[in-house]
Amino acid sequence: MKKYFLLLISCFILSATLFAQSLELTGQNIAEEASFAQPFEVRFELSYPPDTQVILDKNSLPTDFALAKENAEIPTPGTITYDLTFLPFTLGPSTFTAVNFFLQNKQGETIGQTVSQAVAVEVQPVQFFKDKEMRDIRPPYIPGSWLLLILGIVLLALLIAMIIYLAHRRKQHIQKTSQEQDNRPADVIALSKLNLLLQSGLWEKAQYKLFYIELGEILREYFWRRFRLDVSADTSTELLRRTRSVPELAPLYAQLRDYLKSSDLVKFAKYIPDADTMQKDVNIVQKTIQQTAPVPLAATETKEAK
Repeated sequence: MKKYFLLLISCFILSATLFAQSLELTGQNIAEEASFAQPFEVRFELSYPPDTQVILDKNSLPTDFALAKENAEIPTPGTITYDLTFLPFTLGPSTFTAVNFFLQNKQGETIGQTVSQAVAVEVQPVQFFKDKEMRDIRPPYIPGSWLLLILGIVLLALLIAMIIYLAHRRKQHIQKTSQEQDNRPADVIALSKLNLLLQSGLWEKAQYKLFYIELGEILREYFWRRFRLDVSADTSTELLRRTRSVPELAPLYAQLRDYLKSSDLVKFAKYIPDADTMQKDVNIVQKTIQQTAPVPLAATETKEAK
């Protein structure tokens, strides 16, 4: 009889020891209704043995509820309370899945575990009007799709491009109108401007790029006045191609090509020309003007009379 009594006491002590080392969920508070994207409060209460710590397994948290805030408090030794704030992001029926809690010793080893109970939660849309008689009289807002957004951006870009194009054309028209007001012959105007360019001091101030830009504008303006050939917006390649269609300019194709090649190097490749190169290019422009200048009417009549 004494043996049985000692065995019973041993079992009782062993059970008490095992119970003292266990982690127990003593309470949980999870509502069965929640509002979409609104704070949803959850509480877990646990008891644990001394010289241990309770760890919340965040990997076990429900995926339909985003954790926004976490607060753990120890109201009394051996008890801990987790107050968690979630934001539900799934409308309709959902499940707040079971959450795991681990028990660890001082060495960080897991020596126990407990799991909460899963709860079905109905996530409702947010109610902005509590008065049932209040109604929103605005039409429903339908957000535009990405296609409409892209289309709007494209239309805006086209509008800006059209404004820039019209402004450029207007500037060209004003320039042509101002050029046509000078009644002097085209070659006289071009040679006069060429002389002013040589006296402007741009070359002496090492303004090579600006010098060649002005030189090109003189030639392009001359082509417009003399042949009504609008090359103001042409590239060098386009300008050369169009000169082939003008009988007076076709024989000068090779020297115009040399000049335009040199000009492009200075304007776009930051090439620094020497004085001989500059003089050669100026001579090409000057000879082009002189060789294609209109023959005076008196000289034509004298030639025909002979």
